[in-house]
Order: sequence, then C-alpha cells, then structure tokens
Amino acid sequence: MMKFYYTSLFFFFSLLAFSQTKIYTTSRTQQAPEIDGQLTDDCWQNAGWESDFVQFEPNQGAAPSQQTQFAIVYDDNNLYIAIKALDSEPDKIVRRVSRRDVADGDAVAIVIDSYEDKMTAFAFLVSAAGSKTDWRQTEGNGEDNSWDPIWEVRTSLQPDGWYAEMRIPYSQLRFGKKVRYRWGLEVMRHVYRHQERSFWQPIDKASAKFIGDFGTLEGICNIYPKKDIEIVPFALSQLTLSEKETGNPFATGTRTKASMGVDGKISLTNDITLNFTINPDFGQVEADPSVVNLTNFETYFNEKRPFFVEGSNIYHYPFDLTNNEQNKLFYSRRLGREPHLNYDTKDGEYVREPGRTTILGAVKVSGKTRKGTSIGILNAVTQKMSSEIDRDGERLKYAVEPTSNYFVGRLEQDLDSGNLIVGGMITATNRKIDEQQFEVLPGSAYTAGMNLTKYWKDKSYFITARTFFSHLRGSQEAMVQLQKSSARYYQRPDAKHLELDAERTSLSGFGGSVSGGKVSGHFNVLGFSSWSSPGLEFNDIGFKPNADMFMNGVWAEWNEWRPGGIVNKYRFNGSLYNIRDFSGTSLVWGNEAYGHIQFTNYYDIAGGLNINHPGLSNSMLRGGPAIKTPGVINSWFSVESDSRKKLSMEYDMSFSHGYENSRRSISYGLDITYKPSDRLALSLYPQYVKSTGHQQYVRTVSGENPTYVLSSINQNIASVSVRINYGITPDMSLQWYALPYLFSGDYYGFKTVTRPRADKFNDRFTAMDTYDYDNPDFHFLQFRSNLVYRWEYKPGSVLYLVWSQGRTVQGEDGTFRFKDYVCDLFKAAPQNDFLIKISYAWIF
Repeated sequence: MMKFYYTSLFFFFSLLAFSQTKIYTTSRTQQAPEIDGQLTDDCWQNAGWESDFVQFEPNQGAAPSQQTQFAIVYDDNNLYIAIKALDSEPDKIVRRVSRRDVADGDAVAIVIDSYEDKMTAFAFLVSAAGSKTDWRQTEGNGEDNSWDPIWEVRTSLQPDGWYAEMRIPYSQLRFGKKVRYRWGLEVMRHVYRHQERSFWQPIDKASAKFIGDFGTLEGICNIYPKKDIEIVPFALSQLTLSEKETGNPFATGTRTKASMGVDGKISLTNDITLNFTINPDFGQVEADPSVVNLTNFETYFNEKRPFFVEGSNIYHYPFDLTNNEQNKLFYSRRLGREPHLNYDTKDGEYVREPGRTTILGAVKVSGKTRKGTSIGILNAVTQKMSSEIDRDGERLKYAVEPTSNYFVGRLEQDLDSGNLIVGGMITATNRKIDEQQFEVLPGSAYTAGMNLTKYWKDKSYFITARTFFSHLRGSQEAMVQLQKSSARYYQRPDAKHLELDAERTSLSGFGGSVSGGKVSGHFNVLGFSSWSSPGLEFNDIGFKPNADMFMNGVWAEWNEWRPGGIVNKYRFNGSLYNIRDFSGTSLVWGNEAYGHIQFTNYYDIAGGLNINHPGLSNSMLRGGPAIKTPGVINSWFSVESDSRKKLSMEYDMSFSHGYENSRRSISYGLDITYKPSDRLALSLYPQYVKSTGHQQYVRTVSGENPTYVLSSINQNIASVSVRINYGITPDMSLQWYALPYLFSGDYYGFKTVTRPRADKFNDRFTAMDTYDYDNPDFHFLQFRSNLVYRWEYKPGSVLYLVWSQGRTVQGEDGTFRFKDYVCDLFKAAPQNDFLIKISYAWIF
C-alpha cells in the first residue's frame, strides 16, 4: 500500500512538472563577457542563475544524478549563455575531441525558438572537450544537422565539474522587429557515463511535441534583427597520379587541375536568406560506397555536398511516409550527375570521358517568415559536357550532356498555431537539345505537388495528404525511351491498361498519398495509402524508380520507455501492406514485425521478420510479360554492447529464404568501435554476404516471339569499412576512410521463361541445353580510401588537405576466391588524387 502511495505521488508531481511552463528572465549587460569558459566576468556574477533540471533519459521525471545551472545575458548584438555542468565526480567527465556535428562525450546545449512559433528552433551544443554541434529543428520534420552557423564557445574543466560559455550572434537567429520578445527556450545536459539526458523544461515522452513544450525566455527588448552577409571565396589545386597507358594520350600518368570559386550567404530580410555558389568543387567530399547493382532499378546515393545538404529539409518532399529517403520530388544528386550519354570508341580511338557534369552556378533562397510561411527556391545551371576523342592524333569532341537548368520552388504555410500546414512544390528541368544524340532526352520536365497536414490534440493525431503531377516534353525517341524505362514498361505484352505510343511527344502522370494516425503515448498506429499512375515521372530532378502502383497498409507500435527490472526500454511494431498496379492486379502483399530492447547495462538487441507472400512481378522480365514470384521470408538480428565503453561492438546477421527454394542468402557483419583516448576513435566493419537465387534476369532474345533468359546465380560479397578519426582540436581534425570491396557473380542453370504464370516455380521455365552467348560470369573488386585534414582556422574559413586513392579490378571469372581477390586488388595500379582547398570567410 505504501509503495502504491509513493508511486502515485511520483506520477502526480511528474505530471505537475510537465504541465508547468518555466520562464527564465534575462537581463542586458553593459560589458560583454570574454568567451573563455571561466565564467569570471561581472555579468555572470550579477546574472540570475537557474537550475532544477529534470531527467528525460533513462528515467523520465526523476531528479538528475548531477546538477546543472545556467544564466543568460544579452546586448545589442549577441546572446551570451553560461552553463555550469556540476559533477560530484569530475574525474569521470568524458571529454572527447571530435569534428563538428559529431560531438562525443559529456555535453550541454541550448535550443531557441526565436520565431516564437512553437514549430522551429535553433540548437547549439558543445561537448566538454569544446567540440561544437548545431542544428535547425522543425516540429514533426526532425533535425537539419547541415546548418553551420557562426558562433563562439569555450569550455573549461573545473573542480566542481565543467563550464561552457557561448556567444550567439543575432545574425545566426531569425526573428522579426518587436519591442519585447518571448522566445521559446530549452537547455539540455548529457552525462555520458550514465547515458543520462536532462532538460530544464521537462519534456514528456508521451507527447508528440518537443519545441511546442519549451519553456520561455523573457526580458529581451530593444534589439534589432541583424542581416548576415558571408562571402567565402575558395581556391583549389589538384594533382592526379595514375597508371600510364602506352599509346593513350589521355593516360600519361599525371594530370593537374586548379580552379577558383565563391560561396556566399546574404540575408535578404530578417527571415529570408540567399545562398549561392559559383563554380563549386566538392573534391573533399567522401566518395560513394562501392556497389554492384544487378537489378533494373537505379541505385540511390545520399547527398554529401555541403551546398545541397545545408537547408535541404525545406526541399524534402517525400512521396509517402513509407520511404522518406527515396521516392521524392527533389533529389539533389541529379545536379552535377554523371552524364547521360557516352561515346562508343572505334578501333584506333581513345576517349576521355567526364566523370560528372560541371555545375556553373547555383542559388538558393530559403527561410521562414514570422507569419509562418516557409519559402525555398533553388536554381542551378550545369554546363554542356563532352567526351574528348583522340583519333590518330586528331582531337574531336562528342557531346554527352546538354546544358541544363534545374529549378525547385517550395512554399508552405503554418496555420492554427502549426496545427494545420498547407503547401506545395514545383520543379522544372530544361535542357538545350542542340545535338542529335540529345534527342533521346526530354527537352523539358515539370513536376508539381500539393500537401496538407492537420494535427489534433497537441499533435497526438494527424493526417497528411499529398498530390503529385508530372509533364514531360521531347522528341518521339525520348518519349519512347521513357515509356520503355524500368519505371513503367509500357511495352509489356500482357499489360491491357498500357499502350506504347511511338508518336507521343509528351508524357504526363499523377499520383498521391494519404497517411494518418496516432503518434503519441505508448501505443501508436498509422494507416497509409499511395498511388502513382503509369506516366508519373520524377527522375529528371527527383527520384522514383517505379510507377504504375497502388499501395495500402497499416502499421502499429508499442513503445515502453519506463525502466523496469533489467530493461531500460523496448519497442515492438508490425505492419501489413499490399501493392497493386493500375489494372487492379495484386503484385505484392506482406507483413513485417520488428522489436528492440535496451537493457539497464546498455546492451541492445533487435530483430525483425518480413514475409512477402507469392505475388507477381511486372518488371523482372524487363519489358516482357508479368511473371509469378515465389514468396520470401527475410529476417535479421543484431546485438550491441555498451557504447559508453572504450571498446564496443555490434554483431548483425540477416537471412533470406524463398518459397520453393527459389532463393537463399545470409549475411554477417561485426561493427567494432574503439576509442583508446579522448582524441582518437577507430571503427571497423567487416561484412560478408552469400546468396543464391534461381531467377536472375540475363537477357532478352528479340524476335517475333521474344525469349527471356534467366539463370541461377551465386553471389559473394566481402567488404571492410574502416574509419579513423583523430580530433587534434575542436577546430582541427584528421579522418581516414577506406573500403575494400570484393564481389563475384557465378551464373549457371540457364533457362527460358515458357509459362510465366504457372503455379509451381519450376514449371515456369525450360532448361537450356547450351548457352550460346558470352558467359556473364564476372567479378568486381574495388578499393576506395580518403584521408582528409580539416582545419577551421577562423569561423567559416577552412583549409582542406585531401589524399584519395582508388583501385578497381574487373574480370570474367565468377568463382569467389578471397585470397586471390585481395592480392589482385592491391597489386592493381592505383589512382591517387591529392587536393588542397582553402576558403576564407568575409562576414559583414
């Protein structure tokens, strides 16, 4: 009975704490503090210090293990924050030096809603070692870690803990003109050794809100918004050393490059910022991971280029909620992409092809007004690209990519205190078709979308609806290419709802999605539906690998965050879904379950099961008839040790088994992280995948009655991802990344498709006695590494020193031989790229 009494009392006071909005009243200082982390300035002696933090992780509502105090003062130009992270055991404070935006160890942060809209916030975090992390956050849309404001912070280790002192210029915040301000405010403390996070204003995990539950910062008056102007010119020099090829004038072994450009940021108003780049170069960006794609769909790669990453959240317009990284209206990797075309060399010719399209310039206008209007405009122009050809000493050019202009416009309006959001997005791609070979590309491609989101009961319930439209124009040849593409396959002989029109000069399509449900508390449930007509096409500037589909599904989850027994927290969820094409034919239906448990020793286990039942594929025969597909069971499992330790590991394993023994695969991975000191972090991720499938597409033999050839295939993949990060200072780091990648594909058991809709798997094929074509067996070996020294020698000004190395081997043998492959790869002639890039920021 007494236990019940104290438990009830605890929850009563927890609910009382969550229901009260705290207020901190700041004061103006006449003497700006020196940002040294010591907190000895007069302004801090006279400031009002606030404490009384409440735990968020792991035990919500409990008192924190360590006390935290903070104070805030301001002047005409800056906000100053002092935080005392008091600690009863200061020798246990974890002070790890890391590069920007990957702060590690103990940390404190301040988050400010200067818009006063309870929807948008600016976060400034510093680790005990002085490493900075910053992000913009939008309620419901997560964090934008690409935002890199210019601010100042210093930390110091003290006998009673550690201190942080910040200076945040008003130019890095966004607010309108007022006499008095009431900004949203949150202060956070993270104690690394306990994995404990506490907040000044308590946050309820059951709430769907975060920014909307902030406390209030009062007392700021008679300040004025600052317009920020940053001009950052840069210079770059690059040396490439590669194998010299006898007789090839383009492979002399040495190549140099030098260029200059400018990046800039200008505040057009207090709320709207213009970013631009002229002749950008992203040579310091880490290369994409190696991959072998045997499907008919394009591989998706994440964006890593700073200009396109920063502020990208405003252009994020997903097709539905089931795949937020892909299937979206704007995919910035289309800008500066690999050219669409290539030149087929003839005897006696040598060719040098451009690896990517040059971006002549790009400009972005983005921001959010104090009336809740979010604006995003992006325009980029790419250069006409040509391959250079040497024919017996005569130099020729062959155009492989037309001059192109890309435009994206985004507009969104918050209404009813952010409980109703309406908006839209348009994109346009226009190409200059001034070469005969460019006729295979659309001359223009336009897409548009409209969206609406409505929230109820403190954002606990929501519904989101989106519509999409596309229209492309071009030559008949270009439209035939689009109709025959892997996204739609209009030429399929059994698709009664599709018709290939060789005289078409335009292609239009439509689509949409609706989703909604409950997203607060322990139990959450979502329903979702999406559709895309066969003609819907995003891929000139967006990403959508397939169209002609309806998808419907439901998802539910139970999330428990209250520690009990040996468990810190756990969650389990499951979903059910179905996909049909526009003729109403069912293609896929399946279900999925997932679970995750974290124990009180901070070990984690997770696992999942996915079952796709027997269905139908419209794309496996790549323009041929639909073929029945066996069901498949996929499962995965992982266990992770305590990440707080110097040495931590995560083991993952996955299995796949097809009905009727149509396929099987297994993969193993071990992610090892070792942090021997506060400056050095090492990680190693070896992975091995072995799979066997019996319906691998090989080729189509054309004729009056086309023949579709499939085969069995054994695939083996071995790779090791290696990362070494050394934090020299919070503004200076050294990083090394390497990825050896070994792949082999062994084809056998060739067969033709004779009864694609037969009930039994083996009855759909007829074995081939002989295979009269080139054997498709192959292996692909690749090594990529990147060593980057980065020094931000003054705020916004950066020096890069980069050494990149690549080795590639391709062969016709498909038998996996690990030892031989490793030897072959590291005997291969490397290409080494050495790059120096320096930028200097002028801030006005």
